[in-house]
Amino acid sequence: MQLLQIGINGVRSGLKSLLFATGLFSTAAVAGSINGEWKATLQLDDDETLPIVIHIDQENGKWTGAMDSTSQEKYGIETSMLNVKGNSITFEVEDLGIKYEGAYNTDVDLIFGTFNREKPLPLNFRRASAGDKNKNKNRPQIPKSPFPYAVEEVNFKNKNANIVLSGTLTKPKTKIKATAILISGSGPQDRDETLFGHKPFAVIADYLTRQGYAVLRYDDRGIGESTGNFFTATSEDFATDVSAAVDYLNSRSDLPSNKIGLIGHSEGGMIAPMVASKRDDIAFAILLAGPGVKIPELLVDQWYRDRKFNGLEDQKLEKLRELDEEIFSLIGQLEENEVISNEIHQLLLKSARLEDNQNHKLEAKVEQLKKQYSTPWFRYFLKFNPEPYLEHTKAPLLALNGSLDFQVDAKMNLNNMHRVLSNIDHPDFQIFELKQMNHMFQTAKKGSSSEYAEIEESFSPKALKIMSSWLNERFGLNP
Repeated sequence: MQLLQIGINGVRSGLKSLLFATGLFSTAAVAGSINGEWKATLQLDDDETLPIVIHIDQENGKWTGAMDSTSQEKYGIETSMLNVKGNSITFEVEDLGIKYEGAYNTDVDLIFGTFNREKPLPLNFRRASAGDKNKNKNRPQIPKSPFPYAVEEVNFKNKNANIVLSGTLTKPKTKIKATAILISGSGPQDRDETLFGHKPFAVIADYLTRQGYAVLRYDDRGIGESTGNFFTATSEDFATDVSAAVDYLNSRSDLPSNKIGLIGHSEGGMIAPMVASKRDDIAFAILLAGPGVKIPELLVDQWYRDRKFNGLEDQKLEKLRELDEEIFSLIGQLEENEVISNEIHQLLLKSARLEDNQNHKLEAKVEQLKKQYSTPWFRYFLKFNPEPYLEHTKAPLLALNGSLDFQVDAKMNLNNMHRVLSNIDHPDFQIFELKQMNHMFQTAKKGSSSEYAEIEESFSPKALKIMSSWLNERFGLNP
């Protein structure tokens, strides 16, 4: 889900998912949850895209499906060979020579897969219908129409990456104070940053738009209706998507000029300074649980606290901390495409044994970790140091962390962020640790990721109020 939930099931206890759709971290799915209507956009070539809708239903134990090609005004195209088993889904459209193979991930409520017609293309679906898998969960903050503001579906292009990003722009009907771009955390995210039925970006956008701010939120590349390939991209690539969003908003005459800012959650709180440090037209940056220390330091701390929370004895905790430091140091010296050495392999085995994993599964677990550590995203991520980007961010900056954040420890990251910004005499920054809040900015009891689904609150009203008050001090105090 978010930045730094990089635990491995069985090897790293408790936390799940660097990338939910790799198959290494997903939980077992309930096949019935795939029922419904799903939307995606297929990129055919540089300038041509094809919106696709699929309808999946189960009746008397039998699965049926149909496909719509809305831009071609073709509806109800019958699918054949539809098979849903566990979290996997496959189907064909024989008349069009189409085959699709995918996997449904329950945590993020997305289908990831490959569309094949002459050549394979990545195609990931987001749920379009209201009856999603969390319909029985109470999510009182999710906005419901009618809205007292304008809602516009938009598309903009990242020309360098040659992809089209799709999103939602909400605009007040009164004078617009400023415009915010929401930047999601790590893992494949839709425009609402949907997780366990929560839609925190929809909540943030609704709240700030009611306060007089325009807000853009968009599907990550390759997710939902955005084109491109999520799984070959790094944080640097995602930063170019954000920059493309800034260029798009600057091109619009209906939005105030020189008042476009960034709000990044988790990895998004890492990407926001990457963009703000290289552009002079960023009006503000709000970092929600963004990293303030070098990533290896953050990961070592995260895993130490997670193991301690799960009851591992102190002697093993210290040995594992030392192993983590050594492993990350060695991987950090590798080039992007360089294979993991036998030395690192042996250290990973040693770490897995210390965590009491079953001997017959150790090699399989280590191979999973090696795949994770060999992705372009992770290689870039592990070498990341937020300090130089913070030092070159001139825009007003607000940083928030929850005191119960298990992924990004509040004191460690906020204290170093404060040190860096103070050392350069940044003229306008504020930093807050919010009591009893977790990584998702929910009011929590323990902060563990296991609480995310059970908490009704999607995003703390207190955190929303702090953000809007901070923005109002800079862009107008009108209610």
